[in-house]
Amino acid sequence: MNASRWQRFQKSQQVVPRHVKGRVARWTGGCLLVLGALGWTMSVQPLLLLGLLMGVLPIAGYVIWCLWPRWQWFVRAERLVELPCPAQQRLRLSFDDGPTPGLTDAILDLLAAHQVQASFFVLLPKAQQHADLVRRMIAEGHTVGLHGEDHRAPFFRSRDELAASLGRSKLALEALTGTGIGVYRPSHGWKNRALLGAVGDAKLRLSFWNFGVWDTDAPPSPVLLARLHAVLDAAGMVGPTEPAPLVILHDGRGDEPTLPPHAATLLEALRQFLPAVRQPQPPA
Repeated sequence: MNASRWQRFQKSQQVVPRHVKGRVARWTGGCLLVLGALGWTMSVQPLLLLGLLMGVLPIAGYVIWCLWPRWQWFVRAERLVELPCPAQQRLRLSFDDGPTPGLTDAILDLLAAHQVQASFFVLLPKAQQHADLVRRMIAEGHTVGLHGEDHRAPFFRSRDELAASLGRSKLALEALTGTGIGVYRPSHGWKNRALLGAVGDAKLRLSFWNFGVWDTDAPPSPVLLARLHAVLDAAGMVGPTEPAPLVILHDGRGDEPTLPPHAATLLEALRQFLPAVRQPQPPA
């Protein structure tokens, strides 16, 4: 890992809340304890232990791959899409789970005031209920993508079921907006083989993200602002040919139709953060 990649990794860790780091440490520690116990009890049968590990590790790897949005290995390139980033922006903002009156419209006001473009991944029932907000996104130059006809995970659902759901919601959203919808973000960024196949069947492409800031935990606005600035610092380490980092935020919370608990802290953080998103202009 070269110096710039290491620095970006360090910055990315500043974004992760302490309780999430603790959860990962507990999982890792638990796995090591289990493996250590197996090794101790099966010390006279090393081949049996090796066979068990060879069976368990691929399954564990697949589960982690499904649950980790940044891991896009083995996803065919034609299934993925890079969201746009205007030349004057230092990073890309995206919002999931909306639209939500009282939050989405306030976010749109802030984006317009600071001339920042973003992407919105909308849930179909909310989009149909608040079509004016979705049409405003498009009119103001933002990208609108599909987040599904509900916020269910893809697990334990067949490819045919997922493809039918995506196809229905894609057509409905296109009818509502009057524009083509070509990009989809799965709930929580979770994926599996059935979903990847269904995305292709529905003629959609996937968008994940580089950084989450856990805004739905409703941290105090200074904490959320510090996480966003850590992402912005990481953006300064990106090479000239690399896409700007993509951040996930939320203008809703799952299928809940009401104003989410993090609305006030998110808006306050964005008020302070958005002026820094645009590239500084050289003096005339």
